[in-house]
Amino acid sequence: MKLLRLFLTCSFTLLHFCSHVTMSVCKLLSRVVTPQSIDYNSMQVQQTAGGEELHKYTYGITSDPICQFACALSALIHDIDHPGVPNATLVQEQAEVAQIYQNKSCAEQNSLDLAWGLLMEPQYAELRSCIYTNPEELMRFRQLLVNSVMATDIADKELGTQRKARWAKAFAETAVPVNELSEAELLEDSNRKATIVIEHLIQASDVSHTMQHWHVYIKWNEKLFQETYKAYLEGRSSQDPSENWYKSEIGFFDFYLIPLAKKLKECGVFGVASDEYLSYVTQNKAEFVTKGKELVKSYLANFHAEYGKDVPGGGVIME
Repeated sequence: MKLLRLFLTCSFTLLHFCSHVTMSVCKLLSRVVTPQSIDYNSMQVQQTAGGEELHKYTYGITSDPICQFACALSALIHDIDHPGVPNATLVQEQAEVAQIYQNKSCAEQNSLDLAWGLLMEPQYAELRSCIYTNPEELMRFRQLLVNSVMATDIADKELGTQRKARWAKAFAETAVPVNELSEAELLEDSNRKATIVIEHLIQASDVSHTMQHWHVYIKWNEKLFQETYKAYLEGRSSQDPSENWYKSEIGFFDFYLIPLAKKLKECGVFGVASDEYLSYVTQNKAEFVTKGKELVKSYLANFHAEYGKDVPGGGVIME
């Protein structure tokens, strides 16, 4: 019964988490700078910018409802049927989804296919007619959805290398100045930057709890610990997460979360939200450094108090 309650809790938590990520996407999209807020000469806040200038400044995102809807929908669906373990575990276990997707972004591709199949069912014909009206719009919508969901796979080294290369080409100091590009190159540059901004918007939203108030962060951090510890109890991981959670979480702040928050600021389209996210993630890291070890002990104690120490399949966790 305790294990059933744990399973049901994890399922409900997944729905709750996807809702949280979706709200973050909608928040960031709403924070994209408005037409009244940009002085394009000094890049300062002012009250005179027009819609065409805003379109260029935000790489077309502000005037692209299909793009915005795809971002929100991808947040809602990106963890459908999530197995509770990372892709590396699915590959090691030779899970069915790993074989289907040839060991590449297994969970993400599975979520995409399940969601797309559901959207294509007959009862959603009217919804589809509101999203696209011709094959070109359908193809573009699917591309946006696929790119957004795939952006949540941050463990794939090949995808990570490609994202870094795109960022360097678009935003690095060595990037070709915009005024030296042809019209075709300008369009390609704008599309590349829009792709990068969307990827970082989704990635930031997927970990948005780390860039919000401390109590929001530790709430979701404990839930992630429970999921990881459950996988350990089930024998799907050889590493007890309570042994390295403190150190790995600090590393996650240093090497992923804080650089990601800085990139939100550097791409320049999210207004004050980027400052807010960077401030919170920096504060949360500092507080976790101080309180993290005791927090991990409380995570473990709370888990055992709620679910006991039974190992699924028999046995008990040794003291």
